[in-house]
Amino acid sequence: MSEKIQRKGSNNFVIIALLFIAGISIINIFMARNARVNFDIMQNENYYYIKDNGNIVMLSEVVVQAQDEKSYNNLLSSYNKPDSEKRKVYEDFIANLTKKTGRTFELISVQSTVSTSDGYNINVIEKSEIKGFVQEIGNNKYEFSLPEQKINLENSSLYIFKPNDWDFVEVLPNPTEITEEYLLWKNTGEIEFPKVILERK
Repeated sequence: MSEKIQRKGSNNFVIIALLFIAGISIINIFMARNARVNFDIMQNENYYYIKDNGNIVMLSEVVVQAQDEKSYNNLLSSYNKPDSEKRKVYEDFIANLTKKTGRTFELISVQSTVSTSDGYNINVIEKSEIKGFVQEIGNNKYEFSLPEQKINLENSSLYIFKPNDWDFVEVLPNPTEITEEYLLWKNTGEIEFPKVILERK
């Protein structure tokens, strides 16, 4: 239901789907290349920042805990792939997303950092900019969406931030929290990827 807001091919294919279905970190792509690794996702925080030009800056902060030393080493090896290889996999996924949705998506930039901490923990921060999530629908209104896609937010969160001179008008499904600056879905399980209507002041 929609609610008006008041004021305020393979293993690779499966893991690539994690980008938007089970989490928003490109790093998950590289987990697939070591299928026998044992790990838990301890933290998965995802942020979408809508820019005035309609592009989206995506920021994800993921903490993965390997269950043994072998899994830890395999994961680190996968995460430390060259940036050029990560970008190529990301571009392939974006091309597939364009094909599936009938919308045109374009990767503008992507960068990631990987660090470690005690207890076989691997901390991944990834930032990317993508064109295509925001469509102009007329009368100074815009739609942020990813048609017919789902996202799993079990033990995870998703924030959508808007530009200062834009207003949230409608949103589906209902967020966990609504403010004048952002929408938040937290620990909701699997949901349809949010569809948000915004108006530029």
